[in-house]
Amino acid sequence: MINTILFLSIIAFFAYAFFEQFAIDKLKGKTRLKVRLKKRTKLDSLIFVALIGVIIWQSEGHIAPFTVYLLAFLILLSLYMAFFRTPMLIFKNEGFFFENIFVHFDKIQAVNLADNHKLVFDLKNGKRIVAWLNQQIDVDAVVTLLGGYK
Repeated sequence: MINTILFLSIIAFFAYAFFEQFAIDKLKGKTRLKVRLKKRTKLDSLIFVALIGVIIWQSEGHIAPFTVYLLAFLILLSLYMAFFRTPMLIFKNEGFFFENIFVHFDKIQAVNLADNHKLVFDLKNGKRIVAWLNQQIDVDAVVTLLGGYK
């Protein structure tokens, strides 16, 4: 049962990674701008890796080798997500993708620029999306795409 859950988790991760890398560019029309965001999950991933390590260490000799391989593979995937994968803000003609969720431009009430390359989208439903951009060049490109400073 545990091996099945671990295996399905790994398959779900690969489906997510494939969708994020290849399918989003094809959805909702042509990509107008693709901007890298700051990575924010390093500490969470390290805690997850430590917890899996504790599970393997505590159940040494009482766990099937296949389960150990699946857990080790899960550790590698977690490290990939934290240190190698870069989150993206992808602008299309009608809106943008943020964390794989599409937001239409007509649902945005205001766009504000905060300190440290932080872009804040205030939505009409009262929610707020905060995108941490990497560089000032990215901020300028997004502002230019959205119509410039006003």
